Amino acid sequence: MRIPDSLAPLFDCGIIEEVVRPLMSGKEAQVYVVVSGGKHCVAKVYKEAQDRTFKHRAEYTEGRKVRNSRDQRAIQKRSKHGRAQDEAAWRSTEVDMIHRLHAAGVRVPVPQHFIDGVLIMELITDADGNPAPRLADLVFDPDGAQAMYERLLRQVVRMLCAGVVHGDLSDFNVLVGAEEPVLIDFPQSVDTAHNTNAQKLLLRDVENLHRFLGQFAPNARRLPYAEEMWELYQRNAITPETRLTGRYRPSERRANTHAVLELIQDANYDERKRRESLGLRGGPPADRALRSGSRPAPTQTAGISSGPGGDSNPRSGSSPYKGPQQHRPAPAPRGNAPGSAPLQGNEPPRRGLPQNGPTRSDQARHEPARNDPPRNGPPFIGAPPGRPQPHGPQRPNASGGASRHPSGARAPDGRRDKERGIEVIARRPPMPR
Repeated sequence: MRIPDSLAPLFDCGIIEEVVRPLMSGKEAQVYVVVSGGKHCVAKVYKEAQDRTFKHRAEYTEGRKVRNSRDQRAIQKRSKHGRAQDEAAWRSTEVDMIHRLHAAGVRVPVPQHFIDGVLIMELITDADGNPAPRLADLVFDPDGAQAMYERLLRQVVRMLCAGVVHGDLSDFNVLVGAEEPVLIDFPQSVDTAHNTNAQKLLLRDVENLHRFLGQFAPNARRLPYAEEMWELYQRNAITPETRLTGRYRPSERRANTHAVLELIQDANYDERKRRESLGLRGGPPADRALRSGSRPAPTQTAGISSGPGGDSNPRSGSSPYKGPQQHRPAPAPRGNAPGSAPLQGNEPPRRGLPQNGPTRSDQARHEPARNDPPRNGPPFIGAPPGRPQPHGPQRPNASGGASRHPSGARAPDGRRDKERGIEVIARRPPMPR
């Protein structure tokens, strides 16, 4: 047989000695029977991304990470390099999963080599030494279908003990070998600890097996084996020797949504207080930021009442609450800046009014001008009174013209700045604190 182009590098390196024949072609790869190491093996050549027909790939790749952080960022941005690394990670996932499941006791093909996107692994054969048929190519009697279903469920339990869900388990991905069924095709397998779709995929895998084998045993009831497996897994009570009973009762405990809402309201209240202390606007709405148990004790005022929003209402009888009219005390301001006013209740800070001490604009307003005389030094030289010179004073250069230097010119006493090696007139006064 003519050697395919994808297998030519392995043939040149001596890893593959002969290509016997093509075995099958699926939606993700092409499989060939080859001779490697003096025995018949299987060479799985993955198809390119544009040639595959696998759908809903995002459900399976959720939670997958690569070791290189640069590659991980490129994969998330879907750049050209990221797509190439994502394709390489998709192919290498099967090798990693096969090694992981083989160590956990799951019957899978034993991998031998993985080079240039080509996976060479064990050839599964039947009792006559021929390539094993798929489960979809066989016919069972009712007892045989029930026995096969139980054997496959034991394999699924062992996979779940290893923290792996196949994700695409069906009668097309099971080979019936001479001794026991063998699971194949793992590029889409998911890790139960990192993929939130693991439970849904597990239920679908078991349902696919029951649907196929159930046609040979019409009287067999569908028992909630998948639900039982997942419940045992969540309680960390599942083992490879676990015997499924098919008895499963869903939890009837109601979710305590009130406690969750209270936590959200507490977080909003803390965020509101933080923004008020910093003089920031926005934040959570006032009616959601406070819950009844977190508000401070109300105080009675004479003639003026404030509602929950903090707005003053001098009209009597306009409060929506019963009893004496009350208001929430305003927090005390941090600074004593002129013009600052305390926040009333949850009222957002007004534009233009400093809330907690002098702001940067206030400091700039009180900062002395560039030509103002410094506190401990002579006045600036080189600029006429009342006109700032943003680029510094001028001094004559060697040619008689005026030259500028951003740090100044010669000082009155003729000293030099030893640090920079330039002449300065006077340093700018420090900003008042």
